[in-house]
Amino acid sequence: MKIVLNDTNEELVNKVIQYGGENIYKCFQCGMCASGCPVAGDTDHKIKRTMHQVLLGLDEQILDKKSIWLCTTCFMCLERCPQNAGPTEVIFALRRISAEKGIIPDAQIEVANNIYHLGHAVTVEKGIKLRDKVGAPVLNTAGSDKKHIDEIQRIINLTKSFKLLKIKKDWKPKGDEVIACD
Repeated sequence: MKIVLNDTNEELVNKVIQYGGENIYKCFQCGMCASGCPVAGDTDHKIKRTMHQVLLGLDEQILDKKSIWLCTTCFMCLERCPQNAGPTEVIFALRRISAEKGIIPDAQIEVANNIYHLGHAVTVEKGIKLRDKVGAPVLNTAGSDKKHIDEIQRIINLTKSFKLLKIKKDWKPKGDEVIACD
């Protein structure tokens, strides 16, 4: 079943389809996607609303908000969708469109720089020092070997991600001021 709306801004829908959300028109607003969303209750992220706003072409109401970046991409909405409308793919497409417009929350820019320079989404230096202090074995992660970081950087440099995510060559991590085991 395909729902067609008249007098809507189709540019956003077409861009979402181009970037992987090709099943967006299958959405008939049943709400199953929202019923399983782990962040919907505590945040402004409401996948059912987002799907509806895309269909209406309300790009300013979507792209200027942080809600599309709050999605954990757990795919629960996709699992529950009886129409296979691809809500997670729609979120990925919206993030790409948002990034192309230069609208990316600072937290995502920080994560991108952490991955690029450290091999991790979050800084782990304090955790490494604590492990060393108590004699725990060294963690073998992407960030523990320069060749892995070089490979991550090579991949990112070959994509639009470097520019879109505002990765800086002279970036320094903010540090480990907060850590769960303190």
